[in-house]
Amino acid sequence: MSFLDRIRGAASRRTVLLAGAGVLTLALLAVLVPALLLGEDGSEECRQAPDSARAQARDPERAAQELDPGEGVTRTGPLKRLLRTTGSPLCEGADGTQLAGRALVAATTGRTTADQHEPARPHTERAARVAHAAVLLLSRGNERYQPDFPLGLNPYLARMFASYIHDTSRSLVRGAPLDWKAPTATDEEAEYSDGSGNWATPFPSGHDVHVVFPEFERAQKVVRRAAASPRAFATLYDAERARFAWYLERLTDTAREPGGKPESGALSAEMELEQSATFVAELMGSRTVAVRDGLAPSLAQFDRAVLRHTRGLYHPADHRVRTRSSTAALAQRSPDASAGQGKQAAERLMDGRVQLFAVFDAWARERGIPEGLAERIRIRMDTRYASSLNLL
Repeated sequence: MSFLDRIRGAASRRTVLLAGAGVLTLALLAVLVPALLLGEDGSEECRQAPDSARAQARDPERAAQELDPGEGVTRTGPLKRLLRTTGSPLCEGADGTQLAGRALVAATTGRTTADQHEPARPHTERAARVAHAAVLLLSRGNERYQPDFPLGLNPYLARMFASYIHDTSRSLVRGAPLDWKAPTATDEEAEYSDGSGNWATPFPSGHDVHVVFPEFERAQKVVRRAAASPRAFATLYDAERARFAWYLERLTDTAREPGGKPESGALSAEMELEQSATFVAELMGSRTVAVRDGLAPSLAQFDRAVLRHTRGLYHPADHRVRTRSSTAALAQRSPDASAGQGKQAAERLMDGRVQLFAVFDAWARERGIPEGLAERIRIRMDTRYASSLNLL
């Protein structure tokens, strides 16, 4: 064999070896890449929040602009990328759920997470649309009918819902009129054409933009999962109890909403108070479901954690309040008393009936509400509370 033939043979063998190595590499990649994308338990690997979330978390106006899905809620791509609602989910932690949550809070509340103590201003159309779209996207999991977003988002979702607590509470009871299709409504737009009231809020300030969450069940599912975390539960529970006190102190001495016909004012008041009973029952039921599903260790531990996170107790004024503040600020109401400490304080705080009726009964006595009328409203609230718990 000539020297040239030996070179040709060596080159041929090298080609075969390289080709074989290439095939082996491809085969290994085919096996290893899926494995690298899976966790130890076979679940999909998580993803961090996009880099754009850092600037959004610092700049509420920018966040609302970039995440705004538009009037028709058709441009949800940026929000999908933020919340990772398709493909691999958000990772828990600082660069995952915490960063995405901070950006969501900034976009929907108009304040950064660090500035939540600053006075809330009426929401913008953009901010309310982002809140609507967030519920739309998070209300269904990748492979299940129920939402399965990471629990690390819960405290941030709770802040969002609390900022829209009247809209959130309403969405779990009756929602918007059937013919209302827009994701938001202003105070003016929500006025009934006959001048008999407002379907979005009983006491419109004239400046608020309300979020109209998509479909009753979607908002309900997201709220229930968010409430599976004690800190988030406390935020929502505080906000609704603050709203309850805000509403009671604006009623007349005959337990009616002022203005309009007396009979419609009485009916509206009863519906609003039943709304609070329903929402509190939903929260209490959510905590039970969280323990059942393994999302919380026990009711006792859950309740003690809520007691640590709650801001306190809320009482209505002993006189009728006539101001009409923005509903965006309801959750910022200062508590009137401490919830206390210890086992008994936790049990009392987490008894929704006790909390609602202690406040209602004290208000009825202070305002001189006729006993028969107060008892009738109380029964309706209690009936709604019990039925809501039984539906969970």
